Amino acid sequence: MKTLICAVTFAALCSPLWGQVQGAEACLAKAMQNGTDPTLCLDAPDAACMDNAQETPVVSTSCFAENRAQWGAAIGKRMDMLPDTTDTTVARIEARYDVIGAMVQCDRIEALAKAASDLSGPQIALQKERCLARANALTYVRLFARTHPAVEDSQ
Repeated sequence: MKTLICAVTFAALCSPLWGQVQGAEACLAKAMQNGTDPTLCLDAPDAACMDNAQETPVVSTSCFAENRAQWGAAIGKRMDMLPDTTDTTVARIEARYDVIGAMVQCDRIEALAKAASDLSGPQIALQKERCLARANALTYVRLFARTHPAVEDSQ
């Protein structure tokens, strides 16, 4: 029964994520055009996962895992759409190492939390998954910013 409740709650929390990730692209384009902070476009997907984090950290952790997967898929899709130029090749390399660097920092945060905090296992797992999801999201923002004209010009 607990598994069913968790699955239903997980589905309810995560189902809007793909739409939010897709919607973020329009938000990013507008932010680039207006010169505003594009990272504000990431707030809705994060908020959806944090709604019940205190009561159900495992469900929120699963939501962030789905969020991370969706941002990862968006990164891959955008990289596939890029034309083969020196600038876009550099953007691909930068994106790859942005993700790797961020993952190392998320591992560091997890290790420190385990060694020197009072957080429970589920809270640490939530913290790490949230960090990983945000890392993918921020990598997508940087990739989008570096390649926004290139993708639109190639279509």
